[in-house]
Amino acid sequence: MKGLLWFIGAGLSILQIIIGNLMIFYGISSLLLSFHVLIPILILLIIIYGYRKVKSGVEKRILMGNLGLLIITGILGYFIYFTGNPILSVIHLILALGLVSNFSVLYGFEWQQM
Repeated sequence: MKGLLWFIGAGLSILQIIIGNLMIFYGISSLLLSFHVLIPILILLIIIYGYRKVKSGVEKRILMGNLGLLIITGILGYFIYFTGNPILSVIHLILALGLVSNFSVLYGFEWQQM
């Protein structure tokens, strides 16, 4: 069950990156922006639910790292929306890739335990 949760978390993170790239290349629309705001809320719910379900200290630390990445990425996204700074956009992307990476590592832990 947790493996599916981490898989969904990684998939949502990738979808989030794709939507962000669409907004960079084609401009910010209210529909894309609303999805770009809704998906991190779903990722946050996955992180909170997963943190309550895991027992391993390593997995808990990775989830806390994901929470930190999500918060920092959200704050940067807020500043990007108002400033349009391309350097912040690159940092925003790199942090989002960290979310994908951490969820993939968690999925690998589940796969190894099977």
